[in-house]
Amino acid sequence: MAITQLQLAGLHCSHCVKSVETALNALPSVRSVTIDLAQQRAEIESDEAPETLIETIIGIGFDAKSV
Repeated sequence: MAITQLQLAGLHCSHCVKSVETALNALPSVRSVTIDLAQQRAEIESDEAPETLIETIIGIGFDAKSV
């Protein structure tokens, strides 16, 4: 398992955070997701490629990029 850190954009509330957590946790190899709403950062423990994680977040309407 690797730890991937992403810079997020467009999250405004706890509902936004929950949406991202739910989408990422639906991926098969995601073990944990931690999101800091104030800093717009996510830390994901997973075997997924960072590109897959980013595409998943973009697919639900938010922006993300590798840190």
